[in-house]
Amino acid sequence: MTDIAILITVFNRKAETIRCLDSVESTWRGSHSALNLTVFLTDDGSTDGTADAIASRNYAMETVILNGSGQLYWNGGMINSWKAALVSGKRYNGYLWLNNDTTILDGFWEQLQGADAYCHKQFSRGGIYVGSTCSSDGQTFTYGGFNFANKLTLKDVFVKPNGSFQTCQCAHGNLTYVSQDVVDRMGIFTDEYIHSGGDHDYTYRAYRQGWPLLVLPSFCGICNNDHPEDGYADFLSMPLRERIRYLKSPLGFNLHNTLVFQRRCFPYRYPFVWLMGYAKAFFPKLYWKVYKRARS
Repeated sequence: MTDIAILITVFNRKAETIRCLDSVESTWRGSHSALNLTVFLTDDGSTDGTADAIASRNYAMETVILNGSGQLYWNGGMINSWKAALVSGKRYNGYLWLNNDTTILDGFWEQLQGADAYCHKQFSRGGIYVGSTCSSDGQTFTYGGFNFANKLTLKDVFVKPNGSFQTCQCAHGNLTYVSQDVVDRMGIFTDEYIHSGGDHDYTYRAYRQGWPLLVLPSFCGICNNDHPEDGYADFLSMPLRERIRYLKSPLGFNLHNTLVFQRRCFPYRYPFVWLMGYAKAFFPKLYWKVYKRARS
């Protein structure tokens, strides 16, 4: 029996969360008796009845609902769920990071088991397995694994599914599995991040330490991109004071997290990124032109 802890954090988005959990159960139930799933879900102060709606679903998989402080954001909520799994009294084979706006597709669990078998055969240990997601039309790649094509600008190139296992350097946490082997050596997310960033930090540091990061062969989920052009259209129209506030906001550009990532993973970029962060606020149009040129 393979025991998997599914880690989720939510704030409202009741319909999306129910759709996500329904997809977990429907793709797993009946045909995957070798998998034992437990969901650890942190409800970080939802006001739309998310927790009650989940509790009323009577899922076949065990579902543990945890209460957050209302100020955990994504990274803190995931840490809360992860810690609960670690002290639950059961030693899990691995932990699945799952965003509550992600719908799992048929075939995901088979790909996950195949990746674990492949990884143990090739590397003699478990690794990190990245499920790529696409838009709801099934055409556009949205989240998954990627490589850094330029270590100065950190221009990234997605590793898109091609029918085989591929390695990557870094990954989003929308649908990503971390083996217990990795957790035994690396622990869990650092609490230095507010909201986003912990997934990139964890996967890149795992890559640097020699852990296998495998992109699964086919698309594994649906998750629409909710960060079009990094929110720059609205940012350009804000007055300066609002731009500075948005620059620092956990739900905005979150300069704090960006600088934590530089310090921990690319320290030589820290002064440059700090400077460009404020240039973004004071000279947004010029910054956007330079940014697009550097990433092209």
